[in-house]
Amino acid sequence: MITEIMKGSWYSSITEHRFRIKKDLQENPSFKNYLHEVIFIAYADARKLAIKESKNAKLGVRKPDESEYPLDLPFTLEQLLDEDFYGDML
Repeated sequence: MITEIMKGSWYSSITEHRFRIKKDLQENPSFKNYLHEVIFIAYADARKLAIKESKNAKLGVRKPDESEYPLDLPFTLEQLLDEDFYGDML
């Protein structure tokens, strides 16, 4: 179970990075041509990082098994950029 403190931190981080991506796309429209490719690469890296971080979870926090992290990106580009989308974190 994700603690409320962790959720708050994750929400802030997700929101901040969405704003950065949208700003970069506005300032550099040609980036849109590479967005799908870059997102799949970033997801693979983020999955590895999440697995590593979960191994350092504090006592009492469930440590998900590596197999619980999807190999393929489970979200659409539209969902990733949607300011109100947080998957099943709610």
